[in-house]
Parts: sequence; structure tokens; C-alpha cells
Amino acid sequence: MGTKPDELAEQLRRQLETPGRTWRVLAHEDAGAVELQNRGTFDELIVDDWFHMEQMDDRVWWMKVGDMRVLVTLSPDTGVVVDVERGCYAPVNGTTVSETDDASDR
Repeated sequence: MGTKPDELAEQLRRQLETPGRTWRVLAHEDAGAVELQNRGTFDELIVDDWFHMEQMDDRVWWMKVGDMRVLVTLSPDTGVVVDVERGCYAPVNGTTVSETDDASDR
């Protein structure tokens, strides 16, 4: 059974009050899984030189994923706002589509 819309709205409202308070990181090593969850407020994650995510302000997160820059702004008024730019850190390598794009364009 899925989560009700009112419950989802309440979850989003709580998360927007304190962005970064609910998180989980999972990694694996020979001895087994290494997991960190909800220990402090999440600030930064870096994987090699192709992924970097960092909290820039109380409600602004920045990400580098390959050639792409993603800015995520959390607003109590408008919810989650995501801005994506390709080719910021390297030549564009991959396809970008939007669910609102006309399927005949693909």
C-alpha cells in the first residue's frame, strides 16, 4: 500500500524545515557493508572526480555529476526546485531528456 498524499506532504514539510537531516550512505568493503545514517546534518559527498555533492547554504545543494551542474533549492513555499546545466565541467557526454519533451523528438 502506498503513502497517502497528505502523508507525503507532511514528510516533505518536515524535510524542508531542516534540509539534510535525513540521509543514508552505504558502501561495501571485504568485511561487509559500511553504513552511515542520520548522524548529524549531511554536508558533502565526493566520489572520484566525477561526482561531488555539497550543501552550499541552509536550503541550497550543489552537485557535479560528470559534465553536469545541478542546483537544488528547498523552499517551504515552492518545494524542491531543481536546475540542471550540461557541459559545465566537461563536454556533454550523454543524452538529456525531459518528461515534458515531445516523444516524437526522441
